[in-house]
Order: sequence, then structure tokens, then C-alpha cells
Amino acid sequence: MIKNQFLARLEKCTGLNVIFQLTDKCVLSCKYCFAKETHKSNLIRFKTDILEKAIKQAFETWHKYVTFEWTGGEPLLAGLDFFKKVVEFQEKYAMKPYHNGVQTSGNLFDTKLIDFLLENGFSISTTIDGTEEIHNQNRPANDNLPSFEKVQRMRQYIISKGRNCGFISTITKNNLGHEKDMLNFFRTLNIHSFHSNPYIYFSKNKVKDKEISLSTEDYARYFISQFNAWFDSGKVEPIPRTIDYFVQCIVSKKPSNHTICTFGGRCLTNFIALTPNGDAYNCPKFTGSQNMILGNINQQDIKNILSPQSEIMNKMIEERLEAISSCKSKKCKFFYICNGGCPYHSFIKSDGENIKERDCLCEGKMLVYKYLKGALETLKESH
Repeated sequence: MIKNQFLARLEKCTGLNVIFQLTDKCVLSCKYCFAKETHKSNLIRFKTDILEKAIKQAFETWHKYVTFEWTGGEPLLAGLDFFKKVVEFQEKYAMKPYHNGVQTSGNLFDTKLIDFLLENGFSISTTIDGTEEIHNQNRPANDNLPSFEKVQRMRQYIISKGRNCGFISTITKNNLGHEKDMLNFFRTLNIHSFHSNPYIYFSKNKVKDKEISLSTEDYARYFISQFNAWFDSGKVEPIPRTIDYFVQCIVSKKPSNHTICTFGGRCLTNFIALTPNGDAYNCPKFTGSQNMILGNINQQDIKNILSPQSEIMNKMIEERLEAISSCKSKKCKFFYICNGGCPYHSFIKSDGENIKERDCLCEGKMLVYKYLKGALETLKESH
């Protein structure tokens, strides 16, 4: 892929995702946390002047709409007054459509804050890693007590307010072999779809449990088993979003218009993750890695940080083109599905040096694509 084609793909993404990593502190001790102790400062929340600057700058880019994502650590540690400021600044500077989403552990049950967020149109989602036993293995509270019941209590409260509460499942070795049980349990939660996020060991993370990390073979095993369990159930809700995305692409033999983040190939100039001191990264999973800092919003605004003409962004684009060239050289028949893979998975493959290596899950993904293609062809022939 030549550079002009890649830049054209980036420009097709008309939305900007601004991810505020409000804190690297949390109320849980998840076995796979990438955020713990990654911030330069010891701040629990953004100072008012940096928050205002970030929101103002987010509305001044070339994108047609903005999605604000409030994450952590635990974002609800920022407190009610902080989110009141968020709403105040958004109303002050908004010049295009925008949406707010909060990704919480579900273990800080602050009803006043939750009510405020819901009343102001914030969507709230959490993480549920599977059945109660699996979830508590992966996501214990700081006192090593179970966290599952608190997540469920928060979800039920949000639902009682007439709102949805989605979730992400982080997949570890603890989940393997339980794909059907997980789908059956998720069905009781009355949700439309859910996303499965694989946990991959990275040596430079503060929290790194190699024993529960997925290998490429584990990745393939999980998603193939998930597909079989979902298909055997009659493909009823909830829909596993990753599998659904793969199937859509394979059936249509072309990229989907609704790519999942890690398969989109459009993140570089359309995603920005911010920490309380104003440091900017392309993804929150890069936070704390000095060689991945894009800039700081106190010295340079978001529009210029994300510009392909920026020296740092241009370097990242060149690295992604190398990764894509590696895929192309293998004459990969499934490039249209993964679009060169996830930059963070390339980062892991390089041991934190760059994003030009091939996706560390490439072989596992290929196994899934080939299996699904064969299964779908067999089903078509049988009908």
C-alpha cells in the first residue's frame, strides 16, 4: 500500500475519539491491567485548565463529530464535580455533534454521580469477563475479594433508570473452554452485543501475568469455539461483535463499514489518549511508554498533534506502512479483514520499540479466518 492510499483511508474516518485516561489508580487489582502506574504525575484527575484546553481543542479538529471516552484506572474516582466541569466545557465549546462514554469497573457505586452522568446523556459500560467464577479470577478487588456482585448491582441500577449498560470481556486463559457457558450467562443480561478483548502479555507493563496470557493458538481456539457456540445456539443475541465482524467481511468478501477498533486500520490520526499532565498518545495502551508520546496539549494543540504532517505522526504512519507491506508480501488473502492488524499488537511484538512489526496475533487470526471461511462455505453448500 502506498502512502497516499493509507492517508486516504485515515481521512475516511470522520470521527475523533478522545480518550481521557483520568487516572492510573483503581479499586480493582485486575490480573491484566495495562494502566497501573503509567502516569508521570500522581494526579487522580485532570486539573481544570488542562481539562478545558483538551475539550476546546477536541472540537477544533477537522473531524465531523467527537466521541469522548472517560477511562482509567477507575474514571469514577474523578468525582461528581469533575464531570460537572466536563459538561460545562462541552456546552461552552461544542461546534459539532459529540457523545460521552464512561468505561468503569462497576465497583464504585456512587448513585449521585451515576444519576448525573445518565441525566446528561453519558453512556456507561463496564467489564464482565464471563461467569461469576471467571470474572472474580480475572478481576479481584484490591482487598482480593470478589468484584462480580458489585458490577451486577451497578448494572441493575443503570437498567432501572431505563438505560443500557454494555460491557467488554477481557479474555484470558481462564476463559478457555467456557465459551458456551459465557454466552449462556451473557444471554441473561439482555444485551444486544458484546466485545471480547484478548489479554496479551507485554513484558514492560507493571501488571503482567504470563500464566493467563493468550498465545496465538489460544486466541484462535477461543474465537473458533465462540463462533461454534454462537452458531449452535441459533445465532441469537447477544452477538459476539468480533465474530460478527469476521463473518460479515468473509460473506461480503470486502471490508465492513463498521470495523472494530483493533481491525480498523484508521486509528493513527483519529484517536488520541490523554493523561492528566496533558501528554498525548495514540492509544491508552501506549501510556507510560516514552517513545510513544505524540506531544503534549500544553505545547501543541490536538489538531496539530494528529496531523499527518507532524514529524512524530508521520514517523508512525511510515511504521504502519512497513507493517502493512509485511502483510502484503505474504500475499495475505484476509488483509481486508484486519487492515494490517492492531498497532498495539505490533508494539508488543517489537517489545515496545515500534509499531512496524507484524501483529503478534497474526497467526492466530489467520487460523480463525480460515476456519470461518471453511465453515461458511460448508453451510452454503449444505443449503
